[in-house]
Amino acid sequence: MGKVVIIYSVKPESPDVDLDAIKEEIKKIEHFDTLEVKDFMFGMKQILATFILPEKGGTEEIEKKLESIKGVSSISQEAFTLA
Repeated sequence: MGKVVIIYSVKPESPDVDLDAIKEEIKKIEHFDTLEVKDFMFGMKQILATFILPEKGGTEEIEKKLESIKGVSSISQEAFTLA
């Protein structure tokens, strides 16, 4: 059975949100692999979080956990591919 790589864009509620706290919460989510902080608009930053999970696994649990993090405004799936 293969593995799936998923990259999510995690956007904060405002430029004042503590990105370090969000990053620490993301790292606690099962199947977490890496993250990167990038500019996305008007001086705000987004976090690109990569997860690697079994091909048969679902993404719903990861998405629920990302959306529940304090300070997160929205998430979107940026990439989905086989590893």
